[in-house]
Amino acid sequence: MLIERYVTAEIARPFAAGLGILTVVFIAFTAAVKLADAASGAIPPSAVMELIVLSTLIAQEVLLPTTLYLAILFALGRMHRDSEMAALAAAGVGERRILRAVLLIGAGAALLVGLLSVQVRPWAYARSYALEQQAISRFDLANIRPGSFVELGSGGYVLQAQEVDTAASELRSVFVQVDRGRHSQLIAAARAHVHDLDAEGSRAVEFLDGYSYRLDNEGNHDVSMRFRSFLIRFPPEERMQKFRRKAIDTSTLGKSADIKDIAEYQWRTTTPLATLLLAVLAVPLARSGPRQSRSGIFAVALLAYLLIFSASGVVRSWIENGNMPAFPGLAVAYLPALLLGAWLLRSPRLRPSGWRR
Repeated sequence: MLIERYVTAEIARPFAAGLGILTVVFIAFTAAVKLADAASGAIPPSAVMELIVLSTLIAQEVLLPTTLYLAILFALGRMHRDSEMAALAAAGVGERRILRAVLLIGAGAALLVGLLSVQVRPWAYARSYALEQQAISRFDLANIRPGSFVELGSGGYVLQAQEVDTAASELRSVFVQVDRGRHSQLIAAARAHVHDLDAEGSRAVEFLDGYSYRLDNEGNHDVSMRFRSFLIRFPPEERMQKFRRKAIDTSTLGKSADIKDIAEYQWRTTTPLATLLLAVLAVPLARSGPRQSRSGIFAVALLAYLLIFSASGVVRSWIENGNMPAFPGLAVAYLPALLLGAWLLRSPRLRPSGWRR
């Protein structure tokens, strides 16, 4: 167990340092984005710090396996470069014992990533969703400049008001336009009241004393209407719909028959597998001779990393769009990386001379 403890310690040091650096960089980037949102009035300033913390927790399911992968490459690569691996091989320590140490730390990281994905991630998204929806639902009329255009919902509706009366929570001299391909709709009203978001994430606007025009862009079948009160419910925010799915409890997702819920559920439950695969792949990819250049090895290591995360992202999109069945589902994305790892571990051409299994 002495060798295993030594290898684990060599990996743990760059892992801890790398995770700390990546987390600090992520926090700095997120802080810049959230502070800009707070300055524009999109979110309340009091929620900025909590949203930064929640975003950092969510990011750990990617930062943690990435940092572990790089730490194993760095630690084992240094041991190869300094001929420590050659000395271990001469002493009868084979690659299986090195792999055993990596599997131990990889299994621990996989369990932690699984906990983050299954429990912490949906809780953090739920809390972030509640904070952002609370900010969005308070449609702050003070942020609407007279004569400016404001987009409502994700359906392409554009609103303009010549006057904004914050005291009466009212817009005056209001104009709305939306294009629907062959048809366009125009609304001109003397006044309008903007309602808060409902439970489904959609918003309603009540127009008072105006006209509605339905224009035929390909013919002469235009329709006009005079109204005293006209209520329009705008489509829900697409971003918030996706956000809400990520906030659903994992056990609830597992019982859902919706294909998008299934894709989200499979993503959460397979992140430990991705973490363990990256750890195993790093062992053969770190092999090199004492004076061998590391540029080619790191290029292959980068391709292997992209293979796992790019393939999982593509397959997830296919499942969500119905282009791939739910079974075997996201497991297909990890099959190429699994085969690559098996080939690299067994390939003698990638093993330094004198290295024992």
